[in-house]
Amino acid sequence: MTGSVERFRVFALIAVLLAAACTPRSGEPPVTMPATASGLAIAPDFSGTIWAATGKRVYRSHDGGHSWHVVPGEGGATGVAFLSTRVVAVGRRGVQTGGFGAANLRVPHAVEAPLVAVASPYYRTNRLYALDANGRLWVSVRNAHRWARLRASGLPPGAVAVAAVRGDVHRPDAIYVACGRNGLWRSHDFGATFQRIPGAGPVTAVATTTDDQRLLLVAWRDGIELSRNRGRTFIHASSAGEVTAVAFDLRNARLAYASTSGGRLLRSDDGGRTWNLGG
Repeated sequence: MTGSVERFRVFALIAVLLAAACTPRSGEPPVTMPATASGLAIAPDFSGTIWAATGKRVYRSHDGGHSWHVVPGEGGATGVAFLSTRVVAVGRRGVQTGGFGAANLRVPHAVEAPLVAVASPYYRTNRLYALDANGRLWVSVRNAHRWARLRASGLPPGAVAVAAVRGDVHRPDAIYVACGRNGLWRSHDFGATFQRIPGAGPVTAVATTTDDQRLLLVAWRDGIELSRNRGRTFIHASSAGEVTAVAFDLRNARLAYASTSGGRLLRSDDGGRTWNLGG
């Protein structure tokens, strides 16, 4: 009997230690960003590098947001996304590209309408979707060159963020557009027509991941909501205040990040269900 009691005490102590190790310490300083992000993306490389577009500059973090380094470029950026081997940053001065480990971004090339948000449906693709400053939807199937405007019938005013995800390769991408007070909208025909997602309220940021096409993150002024069934229902996942950008890891559906208007970086390791302050 004595031996059983001792073994129980040892197991109980191990359980307490593991719980303490997994619980964020309230005394730890929050992970902050150099500026509020208008766009976040996680590079589909093995290091899971975070990229942030803040309007004036583009930043990159190799350590979960604990440290940030400016990626030099001439155009600034408000949105960021990834092709197979390149990062794409968009802003009012044009489109910039560079490698995952780029020392700097290339000189921006102008497009017909300045783009402010961008998304890729898959981490091995040459296709990108983007929004311009007037909320119109565009597509490029040539690695961020030769943009064409999509019809986007039904999409209301106020479009501010875009996400896309590829499921079955024989079917069109699902494109999601956040339209602020006008809600969240989805297209299943490559952006020709859009329908509102009834379960979502006002939305200013949206994210998807090819690792689990059912997952959908959305953000608004009071935090983050998560859908695990392609937008049919949502659960409130975080009350972090105004969230300005969200991103899923394209290759790992468990990992997601969000930026708040107060300059904090939030991190989720369970597919967006719960959130901690950074790395």
